Formats: sequence, C-alpha cells, structure tokens
Amino acid sequence: MEIKWNPDVKRNFEEITDSLPQFHRTIAKQLVKEKAQELAKERNSDMVEDKDMITAFFNEVPPAFKDMMKRLLSQHNIDYSQYINE
Repeated sequence: MEIKWNPDVKRNFEEITDSLPQFHRTIAKQLVKEKAQELAKERNSDMVEDKDMITAFFNEVPPAFKDMMKRLLSQHNIDYSQYINE
C-alpha cells in the first residue's frame, strides 16, 4: 500500500522540519517521515494525517527538543496536546 500525505499535513511537515537546526533537519525529516507513514499503515490508512505526523515527531525527536517541537507545532496552529501523554 502506497502511503500518501494529506497536502496540509505535508506542508506543515516541511515547514516544521525546515525550522529545525541544520544539524538535525535531515535526520528528523527521514525518521519522522518514516514513522508517520508507519503509523498511518498501523491505522490501515493510506494517508498520513496530523495525528501520524505529530505522534511521529514526539516519538522520534530526542527529549531535549520536545519543547522546541511544541513551540513549532503551536506556531503552525497545530494542537498537539491530544496526541501526546504528558
């Protein structure tokens, strides 16, 4: 099954990862993209949605960067709170 991205989610993913420090950007783009697609598959969906992207960011980004992720998601008007346990 080919996994596609909701266009709005893809745009947010690109903007958020482009905001990451250069050193982490490439690795984060790859790891988060793969995890988001894996999560979509687990839901038996062929489309990556917000919940997949958000969960992937919080699963794949090191703990030291979690606050930065919250700030970046908030800047994009993405409510991440329903997808993470804190």
